[in-house]
Amino acid sequence: MKKRLLLLMTCLMLGLFGCREDDTRESEEAELDAVSSSMDGILTEYTGSQLSIETEDGGTLTFKDCSSAKIQCKNGIIPGNEVTLVYVGGIDGTDTSNVKVRKIITSDDNSSVMSLAEHAKEDIALSGGMVTPQEDDSQAGQDMPASGAQVEETHQTASVISGVNVRADALSGSEILGTLGGGDSVTVTGICDNGWYRIIFENQTGFVWRDYLSL
Repeated sequence: MKKRLLLLMTCLMLGLFGCREDDTRESEEAELDAVSSSMDGILTEYTGSQLSIETEDGGTLTFKDCSSAKIQCKNGIIPGNEVTLVYVGGIDGTDTSNVKVRKIITSDDNSSVMSLAEHAKEDIALSGGMVTPQEDDSQAGQDMPASGAQVEETHQTASVISGVNVRADALSGSEILGTLGGGDSVTVTGICDNGWYRIIFENQTGFVWRDYLSL
C-alpha cells in the first residue's frame, strides 16, 4: 500500500514538473512575442539557415540567424512567396547581424507550383534530360510592362548604386530575372511613371526601382 502511494505521489510530482516546464516555455514565448518586431517582404532565397527577402522599396535584406525559426506555411515555402518575418534584435540599414528570426510566415499556397515542378521533372526525364529553350522574338529593352505602367522612351547608361533585384515587370513582387551589383553599368531604355526604370538585362527587358540607379 505504501509503495503504491509513493508511486502515485512520484507520478503526480513529475506531472506537475512537466506542467511547470510547459508554462515556462509559454511564458518565455509570450515575453519574446512582446519584444519582437515584424517585417513583410518577398522571399528571394532560403537555405534553412539563412534567408533573403526583397523589401517594399526594392532592396534586399539577408538574415543569417534563422535556423531555429518556426515556419508557418502551406505546402512548403519557395522564392517568390510573400512572407512575414517575426524577429528580435535591431536592423541598421542593411546590417542584420544582430537579428534572430523567430518565425517565417506565409499564406501563399504552393501546391500548384509543386505540381508543375513534378511535371517538369517528368518531362525532362522523358526527353533524356534535354530541354529545348523557347525563342523570344521581343527586342531586348523595348517590352512594355505588363502592369500597364506608362513608359517614357530614353537611352542612357546608368550606374548601379547598390545590389538590387532585376524584375520582369515594373512591379514589386513580379518575377526576379537576376541581380545587379553595386558599380555595375546598365542601359536604361525607359522611365516608367510609377518609379521604375526599364533596362536591358542579359539580352532581355528588365525593370529596376529608380532609387538603385544613378543616371
